Amino acid sequence: MNENKVIIITMIFNFIVAVIKLASGIIFSFSTLIADSIQSFIDFITDITSLMANRIGKRRANKTYPFGYGQVYYLANLFTGALLFLIGIFILYQFFFFKGSLKPNPILLIFIIIVLGMKSIVVTLLGHYGKKFKSELMIEASKESNADFISTCVVLIIFILSMLEKYIPFHINIDKIGSLGMAIYVFYTSIKMIIGNIRGIMINDEENNEIKENIINELERFKELNVKKIKIIKMSTYYSVFMQVEAKENMTIKKYLSIEKKVKAYLKSKIKLIRFIDIEPV
Repeated sequence: MNENKVIIITMIFNFIVAVIKLASGIIFSFSTLIADSIQSFIDFITDITSLMANRIGKRRANKTYPFGYGQVYYLANLFTGALLFLIGIFILYQFFFFKGSLKPNPILLIFIIIVLGMKSIVVTLLGHYGKKFKSELMIEASKESNADFISTCVVLIIFILSMLEKYIPFHINIDKIGSLGMAIYVFYTSIKMIIGNIRGIMINDEENNEIKENIINELERFKELNVKKIKIIKMSTYYSVFMQVEAKENMTIKKYLSIEKKVKAYLKSKIKLIRFIDIEPV
């Protein structure tokens, strides 16, 4: 299963989860669940931007962008962080102006449990394949989905507490407290994401000499190529590699392309921190 297929599957799950949350929140007048549903819709939108960014980010380096399109991943995550911040404002608005009248209902509990199960599948898929494909987008999406899973756990706790309302002072609205807590959590997650990706955009030209030395050592087995220049760029938790190589005389294009493919596969298998490799013959 490739990256795009994983993202499409999680996108479908996130949309279903968001619809279930929103419908249940409105039907049962559960303001905390309505607030949580908006965050799930953001997950759905994030999956769409991830698909677009994934397509753009894999383009080869060119004269306009000599170090590739890797920054698009930071921009996509920055966009998600900004959306989350706006959602935090919406949830805060709901806290002050929406008066929920939640009444415990077994059907609502079933819906919440189903949502938690589906969300756990999304988190697992994104986390597993994000590490497998070394995808910054999928790793960030996994963190965001995990935040959504945690917020849904909060919804479950609020629901359970609402069943004990006769033991809680009448002036305390558990549902509204849950909305406030969710707003604070969303603000924290979004600000952390925004700061992290802005920092990534600003310092992603950081070199890693250790990785560069490892690449040079590993490439000694490919006698057909002579490495002229190597540029290592930090991209979130991983690195992108840009190389200029000189091929032996009289090497055919078919032979060169075959060796280039082997070099990329070999380096990625040997150096786990490498995400992208772009090789330019000179």
